[in-house]
Amino acid sequence: MSAMQDPNADGEALYREFVAAVAAGNWDLVGAVLADDFQSVHTDGPRDKAKEIEMLKAVNLGNYSLTDFTSTRSGDTLVATHWLSVEETIDGSRLSTKPAARLTVWRQGGSGWQIIAIANLNPA
Repeated sequence: MSAMQDPNADGEALYREFVAAVAAGNWDLVGAVLADDFQSVHTDGPRDKAKEIEMLKAVNLGNYSLTDFTSTRSGDTLVATHWLSVEETIDGSRLSTKPAARLTVWRQGGSGWQIIAIANLNPA
């Protein structure tokens, strides 16, 4: 069973599965995981679902390290924070590999867990 469908999933398992889908270029899964009312904020501004997917498709994701997960669940909402260090290139620009804080908000619904918000604090 996918962590996205597991009612007992935690933020770490969900996020690891999501990042693996991005790294593999599994855009069908990425699109299904991001809720229609998804929002993100990055150091260069906010994005909706379509713009987030567009940005993710332009990312050349290299090696990454996820650490220090903390998850808090209340009903059908799960908030996860962690640190991510990643080798990534966006639009030809290499981003810092220094660990940066991330926040992901998940909502459980009829189609499993979906991301409704992401905060990516890695300087662009």
